[in-house]
Amino acid sequence: MRVCGGSSVNGTSSDGIVGGGHNREADAFNVRMRASAGDEHVSGAETIVVHDGSGDTEDVVASVAESMVERALKHPRGDPDDVTVTVERLSRPLRRVEALPVVTVDVADADEGRRVAQELLARAGVADDIQTCGFDVIEGDTARRGAALIDATDGSRLDPKPARGVRATHIGTSDACRDALKALITEHGVTSAETVREAVVLATAIAHAPGTRAELCWSDDPDYDAGYVATPDAYYRFPALKPESATEGGRAIFVAPDEPVDEVIDCLEAQPILVDGVSGGRKVNSDALFGGGGFTDSSH
Repeated sequence: MRVCGGSSVNGTSSDGIVGGGHNREADAFNVRMRASAGDEHVSGAETIVVHDGSGDTEDVVASVAESMVERALKHPRGDPDDVTVTVERLSRPLRRVEALPVVTVDVADADEGRRVAQELLARAGVADDIQTCGFDVIEGDTARRGAALIDATDGSRLDPKPARGVRATHIGTSDACRDALKALITEHGVTSAETVREAVVLATAIAHAPGTRAELCWSDDPDYDAGYVATPDAYYRFPALKPESATEGGRAIFVAPDEPVDEVIDCLEAQPILVDGVSGGRKVNSDALFGGGGFTDSSH
């Protein structure tokens, strides 16, 4: 599954990249916000604004930027002393992809969540002893701002600056997809639908980077114990994946050993991706998850 490359025909490449010719999608912007207090991250947000044939794109960009600043200033984690908003006109063709299917896995506690998560990682091609390496990296390096990039077979760190990690950016979603994802997630009984929607969008983009076998992630928010494993097949959400009230969080991306690291990082950090479709999902317990059977669309 790749997002970088593909031959172009009439502005749309063979792998879904839109660009070239006179396509109005060239009139697209990446808008992202980061808020911090001292050295501590407070909040962040990102989207892609695409010309939809009506109105002024620049006006929409300004409105989005304003709403991000408001979000930062009213964030429950506290008042930031620095809010940075970056508006960047896209210089690369925009790739449209469908969101990963959303699977909510009912687990009794974080211990069960971690057992199931490790099984999912194993099935995605992450070596047994490297699965725990991912958990250890997330819990042991709280100062890292980006994701840890880990070789899925030997556990070596692939990101050139481990203290920084790799930040997946230039990601957004269409309005229709955003609403459909939130509705789907709400059907699973999740109250934090917007938080989960943002995670699904990010996980979808990461899953489309070349060589990505799996992603492991949970929040550093002490009031939010949920986390997920994402593979190219689905986004698996666990209501509990870390110890209650823990403040350690982050993400680890497991990559196949034969992928050029520079290409992987370039796709994660610079390839614009718009999530523009919903794949359905299901809510299951761990026994049903590994009991066979295909995905069931939640609308059925």
